[in-house]
Amino acid sequence: METPIKIFVGTPANNEDLECQCVLDYSLRKFASQPLDITWMMLSRDPNSIWYSDGNKGWNTKGWATPFSPLRWAIPAACKFQGRAIYMDCDMIALADIAELWNQPIPPGKGLLAKGGQEVVSCVMLFDCAAMHVVMPTLQGWMGKEGEYRHVRRLVRSAAADYKDDWNCRDGENCKSIYEPHVKILHYTRIPTQPNHKYARERLKREGKAHWFPGPDQPHPKPEVTELFDRMYQEAIAAGRGPEAFRVDPEFGAYGR
Repeated sequence: METPIKIFVGTPANNEDLECQCVLDYSLRKFASQPLDITWMMLSRDPNSIWYSDGNKGWNTKGWATPFSPLRWAIPAACKFQGRAIYMDCDMIALADIAELWNQPIPPGKGLLAKGGQEVVSCVMLFDCAAMHVVMPTLQGWMGKEGEYRHVRRLVRSAAADYKDDWNCRDGENCKSIYEPHVKILHYTRIPTQPNHKYARERLKREGKAHWFPGPDQPHPKPEVTELFDRMYQEAIAAGRGPEAFRVDPEFGAYGR
């Protein structure tokens, strides 16, 4: 039996971005030539979880840009420093087979592939978890310290190399069209222009809740990004993998950011 591609997706823990989750999940599976093992990586109130936080113990969430920013650096530890693992943000759409990234060689002496190589644009990364063991500080030594994850990011630079093609095309940067062959994953990363908000805010309003990003929202400068999201969203729903397939209960609650 073929070993699944192990993917960890940084995800808010209060169901704010269910629309992002269903689009990413659908698009990944639409193109995948190998089985996928997707972990929706989010903060947890479970003391036995590696993602645990209660405001005093576990992850220190003060100053985080998103509700999951530093969790990506715990992935090698979550995998017990064995095998490979891919990290992705949830606000992404796959346009190609993720196996193309999974099967890329990681150069000797390196522990991860990321956009920009040692610049480590960390929104999509392929880890060699065993190689990261000699690079990463002990998780318990930094996860509870405010802002310490930024130091960890600096530490891993020496272990990083660039991957082939663009697996993190941020809002259609450096291309005339998001459908150019080198664009493998579209990342609609600028938060005010994210096309999922029009769906999420309406749903959350019905539930008496708010999105973790208060706004204001703006139109995406590239209409084809919104058009792609809308199309993939409808395809996901038609395939029976709409937002409700990804809802968690109970929710995490206040992030303390």
